[in-house]
Amino acid sequence: MRQILIITVVLSVIFLLGMWGQYVMAPEQLRNNILQAAYNTLTLFVLEGDWTGTESLPWQLEIARFVAPIFLITGLVIVLTKGVWIQVENFFIRFRRRHVVVVGLGNRSWQFVQSCQGRYKLVIVEINPDNPHIDQARNLGMSVVVGDILNASMFKQINLVDARHLVAFTGDDGINVELTIKARAFIRDFGAEQLLIHMHVESRHIAEQLEDYPKFFSDSAAAQVNFFSVYDLSARILFRDYPPENFAHYFGQNQVHIALYNFGRQSEVILLHAVQNCQFANESRVRFTVFDDQAREKGRHFFSAYPTLESLCVVEFIEMPILEKKSLEEIHTELLQSVTEHVICFINDEDNLELALMLRSMLLKRKNCNAPIIVHMEQSSGLAQLLESNFGGPEIPDGLYPFGMLDQVLHNENVLADGLDILARAFHESYLERREGLIVDRRLYSTLHSYATLAEPGRSSNRKVADHLGTKLRAIGCSTSDSVSSDFSFSEKEALLLARMEHNRWCTEKIASGWRHGPERIESAKLNPIIGRWEDLDFVEQKPQIDEIKLLPGLLARKLGQGIVRDFRIGVTGHRPHKLNLSDADLVRAIDDALADIVKKHSGARLIIVSPLAEGADRLVAQRAMKKFGMVLHVPLPLPFELYQTDFSSRESVEEFKAMVGTAEVYFELPMRFGNQQELTSHIDGSVNEKRNNQYALAGAYMVQYCDEMLAVYDGKPEGGVGGTGQIVRWRKAASPDDEFLSRSSFFITPEIRPPIVIEHRYNSNE
Repeated sequence: MRQILIITVVLSVIFLLGMWGQYVMAPEQLRNNILQAAYNTLTLFVLEGDWTGTESLPWQLEIARFVAPIFLITGLVIVLTKGVWIQVENFFIRFRRRHVVVVGLGNRSWQFVQSCQGRYKLVIVEINPDNPHIDQARNLGMSVVVGDILNASMFKQINLVDARHLVAFTGDDGINVELTIKARAFIRDFGAEQLLIHMHVESRHIAEQLEDYPKFFSDSAAAQVNFFSVYDLSARILFRDYPPENFAHYFGQNQVHIALYNFGRQSEVILLHAVQNCQFANESRVRFTVFDDQAREKGRHFFSAYPTLESLCVVEFIEMPILEKKSLEEIHTELLQSVTEHVICFINDEDNLELALMLRSMLLKRKNCNAPIIVHMEQSSGLAQLLESNFGGPEIPDGLYPFGMLDQVLHNENVLADGLDILARAFHESYLERREGLIVDRRLYSTLHSYATLAEPGRSSNRKVADHLGTKLRAIGCSTSDSVSSDFSFSEKEALLLARMEHNRWCTEKIASGWRHGPERIESAKLNPIIGRWEDLDFVEQKPQIDEIKLLPGLLARKLGQGIVRDFRIGVTGHRPHKLNLSDADLVRAIDDALADIVKKHSGARLIIVSPLAEGADRLVAQRAMKKFGMVLHVPLPLPFELYQTDFSSRESVEEFKAMVGTAEVYFELPMRFGNQQELTSHIDGSVNEKRNNQYALAGAYMVQYCDEMLAVYDGKPEGGVGGTGQIVRWRKAASPDDEFLSRSSFFITPEIRPPIVIEHRYNSNE
């Protein structure tokens, strides 16, 4: 199709060139008889054109009559010999080097191969010659071989010896396993470079059984086998993009509580992933509430399959028809108030969206129940567009977040996971360096091998260490950066905290896979003496783990070219437009000077401006911080958007708010602690709604507690009421809000609370 399109375009250009030449030669003749002129031009393509017999022709006609027959004949040859062209192209596959072989061209693998276009050289093997994706792939310039990958000659035809990756997407776990075994044997026999095999598995239980089957991971020097599934990748990306401790923190809670709706494969994987990877600074266990119309039966089956999980998390199964509005309304408010996020995982997008909208409507009717709703969507197009965040463009912060879209989940960065593997390899090499010189029987330690020869369970364990890095850094107010700072280091307190978090994560991973505490390490019996509480370890056992954490900044710099930076948050409070002169140049200059001073003092930090984006000072400071100083924007919403926007003075103001939220790295609703949707609605009669004002005070209290610096545009007058700038300034000076507004979250190290930076501004509206 792409070749035909190119040929058509070229021939059309030649035809137009001929028409142009005739116009230059005889304008009147062309205007009077355009059909004859078109016929005359077409004759050029069949080596005719005596009508042009004249001593001097326009250059347009000279070019057209020369190239027209050449391109016509060339086009016919290409079209008529398409099959020959494909055979020629496939012949040259055997000369490819470090290419990616994809086996199977279904809907899922099609998402993957599209993400590889322009980045990897692809060779696709598909057994069904009628698969419509074959022509689509060839039109994108990809090589497609039609045939059975298990055929003995196919490995040579696709030059598997020199391939870098083999991605098995056949849709049948049995075929994928057989392909993996045969491919590994083929590579071993030819003594080629290690092949990276990525095997898609539908059944998590098969993957778990294979991980415990040593024979499957023999010859790992020939081929490194990685398992992946849409469910595992979706869960990993879910917790990466929407860290669960963040939502719990916003709601001032000390335990992550995830409500799962419909307990299918995706929900099960999310639960398992959370148990092993959600290890936080406050050491709280994750709590789950599962709503399903067959909850009791599914709960029994789940705990029989994973008996050790009852000691690692809190799970409750509640049986109810979850797509019925009446059933949702019967869920106790007390339970919903403890939930920090809702995750909906039906099979089809329509059911997911229907439940999400019903649930959102129900939650807003209850006090303190507006936790975010995360909705599984398979397709980015269609219904997901209603939920998809539009970073950089106008955004309605509606409390609904999509995840699981195949084009994002099956992106090459997630399937091939080159970056994740680099970091996992670095962690393993660091581990080997620390074990160097110790006298141990290496036969008793399956982990004492190079990363290239390590069995998949060992590599998987290192990937979990890499995955948990973000959780650790968030706990101490840090993040990764593309720039490396040579003077960054963890304090002793930070290193101790991170080492304890990693120990807890490692223990949970081990216990989940059947290990337990024992007097000595016996790998075959899954015993280890250091499985247990961090406090029960002696200093000799703790010190190597603390030392490893201290080496982390250097490790990231060497292996990934990344640095670690401290996140420095600047909260904003200030007057609304009726007490503010937005066109005052002195005010803008004072804001810029205050921000510039912060930038100068904290030049090595990632600067984050935290603003609710109310009209007036909130927006003015945020705009200056982003535009002039390149700061990142975080937006704590004192109310759900449906209620918050009613405070804005005009449609233009609402659109400005949506545009600014669209540029934010993070936005989040604070809990409706002081009322439900009806109680927090602005009073039509103009009377003061104290509950609503309390919500604004709650946003101020959040910034007082969790921002490193507080910038206030303030006229210095006594407090005018709850939620006003004067109250926020007083709280910041006192280093704490009033008790009813306090957040008691302990997921992150709290910053040192400095006195507010006050920008004095007095505005007389009568001037």
